Amino acid sequence: MDKLFFAQKFPFSEKARDVLRTMNISVDDVSESAVKKAALMVSRAFSSGEYVFDSQNPSKEVLELEITAFPIAKMFVSAMHASNLIEKFSMFVFKKTFNNLVEDDSTFDLCLELADDFKLKYKISEEKGFVEVDLLDYLQIFFVDKESKVVNKNVYNGKILLNSNDFARFLAEKSYAKVFSSLPILEKNIPKNILSLARSIDSQLVVMEKKSFDLKLVGKIEPNFFPPCMFALYSDQLAGKKLSYSARLALASFLYQLGMSKTELISLYSKSPDFKKSIAEYHISRIYEKEISAPGCKKLAENGLKVAECNKSCTYNHPMQYYLAKLRINNQAKNSKPIKEVN
Repeated sequence: MDKLFFAQKFPFSEKARDVLRTMNISVDDVSESAVKKAALMVSRAFSSGEYVFDSQNPSKEVLELEITAFPIAKMFVSAMHASNLIEKFSMFVFKKTFNNLVEDDSTFDLCLELADDFKLKYKISEEKGFVEVDLLDYLQIFFVDKESKVVNKNVYNGKILLNSNDFARFLAEKSYAKVFSSLPILEKNIPKNILSLARSIDSQLVVMEKKSFDLKLVGKIEPNFFPPCMFALYSDQLAGKKLSYSARLALASFLYQLGMSKTELISLYSKSPDFKKSIAEYHISRIYEKEISAPGCKKLAENGLKVAECNKSCTYNHPMQYYLAKLRINNQAKNSKPIKEVN
């Protein structure tokens, strides 16, 4: 059972692979329960939600179900097109690994067991609760957690000294790197039934993402009041489509004028398939610093950003004029509603 518990906590591990080989289950024979568990993992990873496993005396069958679900979840992630899903799933594994390590009653011993599974070279320090790791091995991680940075860590003679908490974080970073590097799985190696389910889940996640983002705009920005050209760009960006530079600049400057924060704007642009945070931050910061306004309708037309609907419903010269007019009409309608008398 100890091996099963370890494999459930760290389903990317070699021990987990050994368990799966021992179970000798074909992907075509995976239970519906395992598929549902896998879908739940992907959904939680996508929304950055918490995945809770009830560890109070689980049966052998329950543990095996969790272990089986993980490779199915990797197939789902590989076959789906939701924005940044591979990164999100890898981060899901990072968080789960770190929490499982630090919340264990014997954190240090469990860290050593996982380090052995990684075949990691380390040395237990003479100082209790510390380990020494080769600096070159440490620098191979992706540093997805700012706390993992070498700054403020004790480095000497090509070694880095880690306490149990830092060691757990380093191993979580290793888990992120291992899972991220193993994705995506080639589509030809994914069964057709899993591909079909992945497409279904994918469409549901896009709807979830749109609703989630729209909720953040309540009370600030109303997308239904966008002119047709901006609504088209906004919808494409939400869906994770690749926009041209002029399209991105036009949309970003328009949303800036409407009062969207830098954080929200970067979050929106993180859905781009070619998103690079440093580049996005540079261009978005420039819009705020230079107070760049959205281009007028003539410029939008020259850049090929007008849509057919523009000729039907837009009689304005600038996107902001359209938005403010719609907003004004909506406010007038609200204020003109008769007030019911209270007896």
